[in-house]
Parts: sequence; C-alpha cells; structure tokens
Amino acid sequence: MSGIIYIKKKENVVIQHPFGMADRNTKKRNKLGTIFGTGSRPIDYTVAAIQLLDQKGKLNLNDPISKYISNVPDDKLTMTISHLMTGRSGLPDFFDNDSDWDADLAWVTRDDAVKRMMNQKLLFAPGEGQSHSHGAFGLIAAIIEIVSGEAYYEFIRKHLLDPAGMKNTGEYGQRGDQNMEYFAVGSGPQKNGFPNIPPNWGPTSWLIKGSGGMYSILADLLRFYDFIRNGNVLDEEHKKTFLRATASLDGSMRGFELFSLFEPGKGELYLFSNEIGSQTKMRALIRALEKLLVQND
Repeated sequence: MSGIIYIKKKENVVIQHPFGMADRNTKKRNKLGTIFGTGSRPIDYTVAAIQLLDQKGKLNLNDPISKYISNVPDDKLTMTISHLMTGRSGLPDFFDNDSDWDADLAWVTRDDAVKRMMNQKLLFAPGEGQSHSHGAFGLIAAIIEIVSGEAYYEFIRKHLLDPAGMKNTGEYGQRGDQNMEYFAVGSGPQKNGFPNIPPNWGPTSWLIKGSGGMYSILADLLRFYDFIRNGNVLDEEHKKTFLRATASLDGSMRGFELFSLFEPGKGELYLFSNEIGSQTKMRALIRALEKLLVQND
C-alpha cells in the first residue's frame, strides 16, 4: 500500500506521514506534498459553490431546475436544486453510454451531458426516494455556469480554491505550476498515459465535471475545509453541510483512493492512496481508523 495518512484528534495532529511509492518504476517515494487524484471529492467544491450562489441571492436551492435548464421533460419538472444536492432527484448515478470509450475520460460537452440526463429514466419521482447520483452534481455544475456566467472551474477557482490557498489543486489534463514528478502514479486497473497521472488524462469531461475530474494534495484539502468551516465565505446557515459528521470514500479506476472522516469535536482524518494492495486489508484499515477517531478518550 502507498499513500499518505493524516489524523487529527481534537486539536492535536496525531500522525501526518507519507508511505510507500509514488512511482514504483522510478523508485520515487510519496511525500507530504505528493499530488493525488481525488475521485469524487470535487462534489464538496460543487456544494460549496451552489451554497455561495444561494447565499448571494443568485438562485434559491428550492428552485426547480426548469428555471435554469431548457426543455425539461415532464417527469423532471418538479426536480429542484435541493433534490440534486441531497440524493432525492431520482437521477441514476451516472450517464455514460456505450458510445463513450471511457466512463470518466471520454469527452462530453455540457450541453450533451444535460441532454443525456434529461433523457434518463428516473429511479423514482423527484423527492420520493433516496439514491446517490454523481450526475446530479454535474447538473448542479451546469447550473453554476448558467447562473454565474463563468465556467465551472473558473468559478470555483476564483471563489473557493484561490481564496483558500489551494495552489496544488486542479483539473485533469492540466498541471499548472506543478512539476510532473510531484504526482503520484495511479496503480490501475485502468491506466491512461505514461505515467498514469491526472495531467495525462485529457481535459475533464462533463461526464464527471462537478463530481470528479480533479487532483489535490493533503495540505490543500485541509485548507479548503478550514476555509469553509471557519472562514467567512459561507454564513452559518450555508456552511451547515460542512459542520456535521461525514465519512467519504472516493476513488477512480485509475488507482487512486481517498478516505476521509470528520467528527465535530473529535477530529478528522485523511487516507490518500495511489496503491491499495489488498481490498480486504484496506477495508480493515478503514474500520480501524474510524474506531481510532471516534472512540471515547
């Protein structure tokens, strides 16, 4: 197994340690500043962005999507932004199809993505069930662009990432000021480019825009959540989502995993991995980390 482990209990950092190889071919070891693919973690950037637009009065979370999306079919007319955010939209998890050479990386435009989702058969009527949908956050990302008049990434860059000081966070297909050697290499099973790192995966497609397609480092994620939870970008009402207990496991078929746990008043942990080895041991480790953080002192 290779990656980085970070555990903070209350106000004390218990461990902050890289381990294993960032690239086995070159014998390069992981460091605290190594860059990893972050799977579905950008969902939190999307949630923060739509909360910010609601706070600014640019939209209302209870607005029907038809206020912003054209040609919404009858079965989706009652679907709201709030439904999209809370797993109650009825949209299936993904919207890739057989024409896509890859379920994440195939190039799909925003308009095509929205059209595909509008043509999907719902799992249930909006508001009448519960099922996570990555696509729902892609639809939120589209609404962010329509309302703000800015590209999704440019909006989160200007209003969230830059103010939080996240200099080593970006989208697939770009590396900014980062040297390629700073990236951990994903272990697969799918590999794209040599080495198998986010800058070699092409621009982030709307197949995953708003719910994936980005990379980051430990320090940047710590900055983001501190900025959202303790800063002034969101008021108390709009930051509530980020102040409750959460556990997330995000990953991709290209070999990156990110597990995080936040327990208010108890602490937080992050486990980045570019190589997990045994699935059984990974699950056992996650259970042990959960117990370590939430157990009574």
